[in-house]
Amino acid sequence: MKEVDDSYNNLTMPTYIEKAKEIVYKINSLSDEEIRNIMGIDGELLKINRCRYKKFKFDLNGNPAILSYTGTVYKNINANVFDNEEIEFCKDHIRILSGVYGILKPYDSIYEYRLEFKTKVKIGEFKDIYAYFGKCIYDDLVTYDNEILNLCSNEYSKAIIPYLSEKDEFVTCSFKIKKNNTIKSYAMDSKITRGKMVNFIVKNKINRYKDLREFNENGYSFNETLSNKNEYIFTK
Repeated sequence: MKEVDDSYNNLTMPTYIEKAKEIVYKINSLSDEEIRNIMGIDGELLKINRCRYKKFKFDLNGNPAILSYTGTVYKNINANVFDNEEIEFCKDHIRILSGVYGILKPYDSIYEYRLEFKTKVKIGEFKDIYAYFGKCIYDDLVTYDNEILNLCSNEYSKAIIPYLSEKDEFVTCSFKIKKNNTIKSYAMDSKITRGKMVNFIVKNKINRYKDLREFNENGYSFNETLSNKNEYIFTK
């Protein structure tokens, strides 16, 4: 994550800010040894993240969520070039899952942190982050629409899938490469392409997942033979 040098100032508050406060309070109550064990970090990285949590704020003076992450997916979303119309579309259609905040709108105000969803940290009576957020992430998603396009890794989609009902249309996009008579996903290439697909959705104002069959970037194209109603598979 990084601080954002961006003029966008029409930020919103994360939906589950009170839950985020409890998580930050919990992390700040842990010893260095406990943080080292649950996050798998040490040395300078431990110091940086200890400092981040000590300075954590819950206000509208943070950074836009979609611009704050620096991983491969987010670099390929390339949200810093969205115009005002695309920003408004993005606000209405894109959601980000977060170990601290649960679920974020793309222009929610957030602060830097390190906390993967799978981190084994007990919060109150809850054994881990999945149990702590429970059904509320799913509830937030279906407030708007029962059609959900999943571009998350398995670690994050696990926060939604257990709560899906028959009325939901939940479609996962997978990206696979044909090589040496086999077809499989490669993590880095999939991350790049997931980011490019988010960019494609926003730039083309995609409202229905079926329109994603036209996606043709990073060498991938829709494979109708391998796809089904629950999984859209793109191959190259």
